Amino acid sequence: MKLLYTDIRTSLTEILTREAEELVAAGKRVFYIAPNSLSFEKERAVLECLSQQASFAITVTRFAQMARYLVLNDLPAKTSLDDIGLGMAFYKCLAELDSKDLRVYGAIKQDPQFIQQLIELYHEMTKAQMSFLDLESLADEDKRADLLLIFEKVTAYLNQGQLAQGSQLSHLIEAIENNKVSSDFTKIALVIDGFTRFSGEEERIVDLLHSKGVEIVIGAYASKKAYTSPFSEGNLYQASVEFLHHLAAKYQTPAQDRSKTHEKIDSFDKASRLLESSYDFSELALDVDEKDRENLQIWSCLTQKEELELVARSIRQKLHANPDLSYKHFRILLGDVPSYQLSLKTIFDQYQIPFYLGRSESMAHHPLTQFVESILALKLYRFRQEDLINLLRTGLYTDLSQADIDAFEQYIRYLGINGLPAFQQTFTKSHHGKFDLGRLNALRMRILEPLETLFASRKQKTENLLKKWNSFLKESSVTKQLQDLTATMEAVEQERQAEVWKAFCHVLEQFATVFTGSQVSLEDFLALLHSGMSLSQYRTIPATVNTVLVQSYDLIAPLTADFVYAIGLTQDHLPKIAQNTSLLTDEERQNLNQATEEGAQLLIASSENLKKNRYTMLSLVNSARMQLVLSSPSLFNESESKESAYLQELVHFGFSRKEKRM
Repeated sequence: MKLLYTDIRTSLTEILTREAEELVAAGKRVFYIAPNSLSFEKERAVLECLSQQASFAITVTRFAQMARYLVLNDLPAKTSLDDIGLGMAFYKCLAELDSKDLRVYGAIKQDPQFIQQLIELYHEMTKAQMSFLDLESLADEDKRADLLLIFEKVTAYLNQGQLAQGSQLSHLIEAIENNKVSSDFTKIALVIDGFTRFSGEEERIVDLLHSKGVEIVIGAYASKKAYTSPFSEGNLYQASVEFLHHLAAKYQTPAQDRSKTHEKIDSFDKASRLLESSYDFSELALDVDEKDRENLQIWSCLTQKEELELVARSIRQKLHANPDLSYKHFRILLGDVPSYQLSLKTIFDQYQIPFYLGRSESMAHHPLTQFVESILALKLYRFRQEDLINLLRTGLYTDLSQADIDAFEQYIRYLGINGLPAFQQTFTKSHHGKFDLGRLNALRMRILEPLETLFASRKQKTENLLKKWNSFLKESSVTKQLQDLTATMEAVEQERQAEVWKAFCHVLEQFATVFTGSQVSLEDFLALLHSGMSLSQYRTIPATVNTVLVQSYDLIAPLTADFVYAIGLTQDHLPKIAQNTSLLTDEERQNLNQATEEGAQLLIASSENLKKNRYTMLSLVNSARMQLVLSSPSLFNESESKESAYLQELVHFGFSRKEKRM
């Protein structure tokens, strides 16, 4: 076990890549582990640092993906479930419980948000290396009884159906503990980059591999001053220093300082040192000059739209002034991604700047989800007029033209036709020949027939229900409509639609897995399909490397790009205060952590907030290699907002605030 730390202006990736190359030279197969949010970028960064620009012996991956590269023997053949399948398993088990069986959660037992909270708690307990039996330590008797009953029922159901639950990492831990891994551990090495804390699961896997003789190198950013200080509370580097101290004590190995002596302190290093001394109450005399103010700028803008336009103009000007620059040299960080998403596309398309926003998109507002939602509403409320109109407006149901849909909607609204019996009767009122009854009745039959066939389905086996659903999709031309819809779109948009269809088919596959051999009613099927699709996320990958990458500021790492623009840094968004919205309160988490054995730890967000936010601010100040712009708008989502206190501190150190206007 080797622990390293370096100052924040020296690339940790470069140092760890050298370590990896030395391990390869010693005949090791190296797994370079990065956090989930950084693994794609880390791969590129490691390749750039390699002396040969490539290596077959180094694999950049995440903890969860490691199992793919190790040879596992005699594992039981289990069908694996993801969150959507797990949600369906919870739904099925809760449906079998009577409301009276649950003392606290009886009234909301099938509420989608409650099921989502159960899934989150399930994952949290797996990550924390706890079993659901640990919930016995909860003080609230009613809550304890309910959660134990639910988890007991779900676990029994999953085991009985040979369904694999839990993360890939938990399966790997199980395989190593039971000696089911035949890879030679003495020929494997791990290099771990970018972590300031391990989950219970991650710590367990590091522990197991260490005990099997795997060589492990772990690196983090910290200043020598912070690491050697006897008091770390409140320090900027508190998160990484506590992480290193914990590992050093556990594995009886001191962390080595790999910091470089820089001939000249750059602007970002100055800002970091000034911030650090203000948090550890030490004296530091550093002058901030004009060059520093040019390299680290603080903008004050009026609106979010203005911020984006100023950033777009600045990028265009820099590209014009320096032909050697390209889009990949720029990075944009957002204080709040959803608030900027729409204007970002409009403004960057206008300035012809290609960008990629790396985040999963929810399927909740996709026409396909609204299509399923409308059919469910038609079934539940027996053909309300509004639900039928919503179904037709998705543009996916039947191959009717827009003119036909408009004519049909106008007629049923004019006569107030509502409910299945009214739609089943022939339309006879033409209002003095104003309406073409022949055409309208033909439309009525075309719209009604597939739905009537589907709604005639009684409670039946999953296999038969899925066959009926498949025939319904064909009869109502859904796949044809989707193809026609995407045919005229750009390649990027077509790729997104393909991902959506994949996600839709995946929800159906998970349903078939969970309910195989069971009897299911159509209402339950549609409700599960809708809930699964609302929870589904899809993402696309950038079409080219030469784009401006856009991401949330809290996912940034030091020295990421030459030019970085961080916008939307208002007091509400920097720092981000993580709220506990789970089924367990912070107090209950604390009690569970104390009651369980060492190594089993649930995360308590409120206690991590301060150190996490300070470390994020430090990473943000050091994210650029050449120039950093930190900006905050006076109006955020149409309401007045204050500049973040962190930016005010930088102004206090001598960095200037520029009023920017279009």
